[in-house]
Order: sequence, then C-alpha cells, then structure tokens
Amino acid sequence: MRHRAASRSMLAVATGLALAAAGGPGLSVQAQEFYGSAIAIDRAGHGTGDSLPAFDADAAGMLRPGQAAAALPAIADDSQPFDALDPRRPSPAHSAALALHGPDAPLPVESTAPAPVAALAPATTLPSAPMVGDGAPGLGEGTSGTPTGAAPPASSAPSPATAEPAAPAVTPFSTHLAAIVESGLARFASRPTDREALAAYYTARNFQPAFTGESGLAPLGQVALDTFAGAGAEGLDPADYAVPPLPADADAAQRAETEMRVAAATLLYARHVQSGRFDPKTLSKDVDPSPTVPDSAAVLARVADARDPQDARAALASFAPQYDQYRLLKDQLAQLQAQGQVVSHAPIPPGPSLRPGESDPRVPLLRARLGVGLDAGAQEGDEFYEGALVEAVRAFQALAGQKVDGIVGRNTLAALNDAGADPVPDIIANMERWRWLPHEVAPAYVMVNIPEFMVRIVVDGSPVHETRVVVGKPETQTPILSESMQNAVFNPSWHVPPSIIRNEMLPKLRADPYALVRQGIDVVRNGRVIDPGTVDWRRAGTQGYSFRQEPGERNALGRMKFMFPNKHAVYLHDTPSRALFSRDRRAFSHGCVRVHEPMEFAEALFALGRPGEGWSQQRLSRLLGGKEKSLPLKNKYPVHLVYFTSFVDGNGQLVTREDLYGTNAATKSALGIGGARQFADRKADTVRR
Repeated sequence: MRHRAASRSMLAVATGLALAAAGGPGLSVQAQEFYGSAIAIDRAGHGTGDSLPAFDADAAGMLRPGQAAAALPAIADDSQPFDALDPRRPSPAHSAALALHGPDAPLPVESTAPAPVAALAPATTLPSAPMVGDGAPGLGEGTSGTPTGAAPPASSAPSPATAEPAAPAVTPFSTHLAAIVESGLARFASRPTDREALAAYYTARNFQPAFTGESGLAPLGQVALDTFAGAGAEGLDPADYAVPPLPADADAAQRAETEMRVAAATLLYARHVQSGRFDPKTLSKDVDPSPTVPDSAAVLARVADARDPQDARAALASFAPQYDQYRLLKDQLAQLQAQGQVVSHAPIPPGPSLRPGESDPRVPLLRARLGVGLDAGAQEGDEFYEGALVEAVRAFQALAGQKVDGIVGRNTLAALNDAGADPVPDIIANMERWRWLPHEVAPAYVMVNIPEFMVRIVVDGSPVHETRVVVGKPETQTPILSESMQNAVFNPSWHVPPSIIRNEMLPKLRADPYALVRQGIDVVRNGRVIDPGTVDWRRAGTQGYSFRQEPGERNALGRMKFMFPNKHAVYLHDTPSRALFSRDRRAFSHGCVRVHEPMEFAEALFALGRPGEGWSQQRLSRLLGGKEKSLPLKNKYPVHLVYFTSFVDGNGQLVTREDLYGTNAATKSALGIGGARQFADRKADTVRR
C-alpha cells in the first residue's frame, strides 16, 4: 500500500458559518480537534447532505491524497427528523445577523441611489433586522464607542454635531424588491429557511441589489449564472438553476425578479451540490447517512458578499464535496462528457463457466466487449477462448475486484455486462452519495466501503491501514451511516439481537431445546440462566427471554469488537468464521462488519485513538482471555459505512463493483437518470426540495 503525503489545505469556510457557530441556536455542535482544542462545526444530524474524506488503496484505492480539513468532527446526537422542505430552520434573528455580516471590500455591483428604508413599505410580518442608520452598524462595520444607554466619560468634551448618515432613497427597483420580500418570496423559494434568509439579507441591505445592476447583471450575478450553467460538471442538472435572460432594456420590476431568482437559485445550488438533491433516507431503512445541509443565511453571507469574482467562484466551489474520490469521479465524468456518446456493447448471454482452452459461441462477443483482436493464425468467428483474450479477462477481473483466474463464470459475466453499459449514470449516482457524508473532512477516519468489502483507516487523505471485511447479506444489510468510534471491547459477550432470535434461534429451539446450548448460547430470564429444556418453545415466544453467548473461541464476535454507537446496533468485530475472508463476494453477516486480521486493525486504531501509549499487538494481546474488557479511545474519530460502486483506483482507472443491495439503482431512480425525474426540484417558478 502506498503512503502518500496529503495536503491539508481546504477552501475557506463561509464567513457566515463562523457567525452561525457563535450566534444562532441549533446548527453548531462542539467537535473535538484531533489533538486537543475544541472547535465548533456545523452538522445536520438527519438532514440531506454531504461528504467526508476519500478512501484510498493500492488494489482498489485512491489515486491522490485529498485536501484534509483541520478539524475532526464529533458525531452529533441529533434526533431532529428530516424535513424535505425545512431540514434546519434557523431563527430569524440568526439569519439577520448572518445577513448583516459582510467583508470590507465587497464585490462591486451597480447599485441604485440611497434613500430611507422606512418609505419603501409598511411594516410586515417578515423577520425584523436592525437597519443601517437605525442603531445598527453599517455593512462590514463593527460597533464602537460606549454601549447603548451608557453615559459618556466625565472627562469627555462635547463632540461637534455630525450629520446623520444618508439612508438609501426609494427607487423603483427597491420598491419592487421590497414587494417581493413582503409577499412574493414563495414564488422563488418554498423552504421557510430560504425565505427567511432572503428576507433578512435584502432587508439588511435596504433592498439594494447584489446580483444585478441598472445595466444588467452585476459581476457577482454573472459568476453565479456561469456556475449554474456548468452544474453538469458536478453531476447536477443545469436546468434546475435556470434563470431567464435579463433583457437589455429591462425595467425595475424585471431586474428585481432576476435579482431574487439568482439569489434563490444560489441557495438551491449550494444545497444540491453539498447535501444532495433528495433525502437519502427515503430509499431504505438501511440508508441512514447524516449529510450536512448548508445554512441558507451563511450561503448568502459567503457568496453574495464576496470581495471579487474569484472569491465568489471559490465560495460556490466550496460547497461541493472536497474529497479525492469525488474529484476523481468528476474528472472521469468530464472525460466521458467530452467524448460524447458512449459506446454500448451487446450483452453476453448466460451459460456455463468458460475456462481457458475451451470453445464457446460467446467468445466473439467477449472479444468485442474487451476490445481484443484475433490471435495470430485465428480466423474471424473463432470461438476458442485462449491467448490475449484470457489475459484481457484476467485484467478485467483484477479491475473488478474479483478472483483473477481467467474463468468467465457467473460473477465475471455479470460484471462484464454491467460495466459494458454507459458509466455516466453510475458516476453521477456515486457522486451524489459523496454528498451524504458530513461536509467537514476529518483528518482521521475509518471508512468501510460496503460493495468493495474493504475497510480503511485514513489519515490526512491517505490510508494507513486497510483490510478485507465481511458485510451484511442483502436481506440483512449493513446500513449506510456515519458515527464516532468510541472504544474496543475485548473478550466480548454476544447478546443476540431480537431479529436473529425470532428468525433463526426460535425455530432451532422448537426442533431441539438444547441446540443453542451446544453453540455456547445461554437462555436468560430475569437475569438468570435457565434450562431451555424446561420451556415449551412450541407454544412460548421469545418475550421475556434473552440469549447470550459468553466470551470464548466459539463466540460469534470473536475476540474483540469496535464500537461506534448507533441506532442500528451494528459495529466492527472479529469472527471465528475466518474462511469467509478468502471469498470474493463477502456478504454473509447480519449487518455487522467482520474484520480480517482484527489485531492489526486494533493496533492501527489505537495508534490514532491513544497516541504515544504504545498499544502494540503484543500489548493488546494481553487483554485477550478472561472477562470482558473495554478500552476507550481518547481521540474519537468518525466511522463511515459507505456505498460506492464506482471509484478510481491508484492507476487512474474507473472501476466498478456489484450493486450488492440495489442502492445504486435506487439512487439513479431517485435522480431520474435515464428516465423521467422522480422528484421535482423546480417546476415553473417554484423551487421544491
């Protein structure tokens, strides 16, 4: 495995996010930096969202290390349910505070003449915000002098009278924009948090434009429209952010409409590119990620108050996932889009396994699929499977993560047919799933890629340890989630989950009351082990009974388990069934993740979780045997159970894995790739989310 140096620079976090951490309730949680000091980060507990670090490997890994972030996010315990229309609803005061913040030198716009805001419109029910010239600091200015209501120092001399700052004048543009804010925002944004942010932002700037000017689009507006037009490069649909062209002779009403359209589209784009276009939890009960939904007020504070076009472009780019694999998939997408129409190959029909040296009528199709010509002396239509074709199959098997034996069996044939289709929808679907990870990239994390059957410990974008895993069967899937690694338990007892008791153990007890005893599993009632032969299991259910397997060689969890508490009750653990790790397709568990060579994994885990304490394999082995022992991590870091069927390996090759649970197909269906859209983000003038 390569160890690659990783750059730790990240695009700057939105200026408004810093205020969100300090000002409003709800969004910020305290996260502990990897080596000590606490910082505040934003994280949506159960919203739609976005990414985290890239996984990498030699056999199937990443090409270049990513730009890791500085802070290690702690996993929030957030029980707030997802609301597709309002994942996070900041307070109006919080939105107004963010909207008031601006840099010293904002990007130039063509603004209208100033005048008092009071004349624009009567009081409304919109969120109130302090107005410039009404006891509030000007945009980009801080307060100074004595606190409100405090008497001046006794020694201070009276200051000369100063003129009251001029307030913006009423103009046709500001009048139309104020009317939109007062009663027309629902036409542009359906999410309450978006409407609140837009109202607070434009109220705070006295209904002056940011994206438009008297002669058309302002520089910021052009940057925004250019970004929307290029949304296809991010795997998004530019039509979702379309803004009608502003006529050359546009009047004030048309300019106000365009101003609000661009602002609302900016919020929509930022949310889509960062946290995804639909709620992933709607796909399955086992799809349970915690994407980070951007705060609407923070988006406006970061984008609309950019200092110059370059800063505005950087702001919009910062919402996309900042991980190696996302960028590498984006590069692959760009290459395929530049090539135009992708060539599709005729499917290779099923049949018996094809071994080197055999003859089969499917061989010409196999040659066409892999682009292999005839060997010397062979004739057109030759059906012998040999020579260069066998080597091409071996190379494909290595790329697909299969056993490299040159035999075209069921799995190889399925992979050949799947990989022969247009890869663009799969790339887009996998890019979408990168948005489901928390947006802040931790400097260290554990990542299990379910379809790849691999786990990696990643530091600064590069893997420091990787090994094979066994994941859940399609009927008992390993969930997609992100949580925090807390501790390891040595010599664990196994407390059998209710679903396994109901579906597997009760039928065994009904056939033989002592079947579980022979597996070392005790039946417990009221805290005491009972004789299972005294229970009529044909009539009794499992209510009131629990089943426990004591530590030992036969324990289903092996010698240790690695805990990251979650509602699905899954974890990483050892196993006595080690022969399964030699299989190519390793989906055999009830949902937990079984780790190959767990002692090596534990050593790498504790080198990061308890650095400098010398938790070598030899020292860890002293904990084995006897009673249960728990060893907590001092430094907690994320565990991501992810589902990526397409990624780029260390040679820059796009590789694919089996869609084990159908999650990739479900993602494509939700995005409407290859057919009608399954959700509506935008219809006519209404934005939906």
